[in-house]
Amino acid sequence: MRESGIHPFDVTGDHVRLYKEAMLQSGKKASTVARALSVLRGTYEQFGKKGFVAWNVVSDIQAVTSPRVDKNTTPSLSEKEAIALLEAPDTSKPLGMRDQALLFVYFKTACRSSAISKAKVGDLEQTDTDWYLVVTEKGNRTRRLALLESAPFVLHWIERAEIQNDPLAPLFPALDRDRKTPTTRHLAGRTILYTIKKYARQVGLEVDRLDRRGICTHSLRKTALNNALKHGAKIEQVQQWAGHQDIRTTQEYVEYHAKDAETAARFNQIRPRIS
Repeated sequence: MRESGIHPFDVTGDHVRLYKEAMLQSGKKASTVARALSVLRGTYEQFGKKGFVAWNVVSDIQAVTSPRVDKNTTPSLSEKEAIALLEAPDTSKPLGMRDQALLFVYFKTACRSSAISKAKVGDLEQTDTDWYLVVTEKGNRTRRLALLESAPFVLHWIERAEIQNDPLAPLFPALDRDRKTPTTRHLAGRTILYTIKKYARQVGLEVDRLDRRGICTHSLRKTALNNALKHGAKIEQVQQWAGHQDIRTTQEYVEYHAKDAETAARFNQIRPRIS
C-alpha cells in the first residue's frame, strides 16, 4: 500500500482483495497468503477499535476470505505403530535409553518439540505418588504435565547419565562422540526430528510423503491426542492437555473416518414405538 501511495488508514476491502490476488499470482503459498490476510484483518480490527478506521471499512476488510489451506496435515500414527516406535531404541546403550525416555515423554505429555528439548532435570517435580514435568511453551506459558508411565523411564535415564543431582542439566542432552557421555547441550530440534525419523524407518514406517508432510516431531503430539480421544477422553479434556487456547484448534487434530457417520447415526433414538 505504501508503494501505491495509499495511507494505511485509507485502505479499503478492495485494496486488500487486490493485494490477495497479487500474492497468489506471485506464487506465494496459500498458507502464506492466509497468514498475511489474518494479520491484516486483526490489524484493522484494532484500528477500528481505536477510531482510526470506520467500522464499515473494517467489516469490508474482514470479509476478504483467505484461500483454502489444508490444516494439520501431519500424519498420525496408529497405536500399534506408536508402540513399535517406542520399543525401537536399544536400551542396553545410553543412547537408546535416552531416546526411549524422550519418545515416551512425547507420547505421555503431548508436548511441543521446543518444550521438551529445552527441559532441564530441575523441571522434574514429585508429589507423594506422581512425577511431573514443568514445561515452558508458546507465549512463555508454564505448564505442569504428568509423566505417568513414562516417569520410571525418565528417572532410569537420568540415573544412568548421572545427572539426577544437577538441576540445570538438560533432561535430554546431546551425547559426546562416544555416544555415552552426556554434554551440557540440549538436543536441537533437528536432532530430535532425525531421531524420530530414524526409529520410524527402523520399524518399517513410511517416513516421507511426496508433496506432503512426513512423520515428524508433531506426529507424536498428534498421535497422543488422537489416541486419548479414541479411548474416550472428552475433547474439552484433550484441549486442556494440549494447551490449546481455542477448542477449534483441538478439533483440527481429530481424525474422522467414513464409518464415524454410521456410528453416530446408530446413536439416534428416533424410531417407531411399534415395529
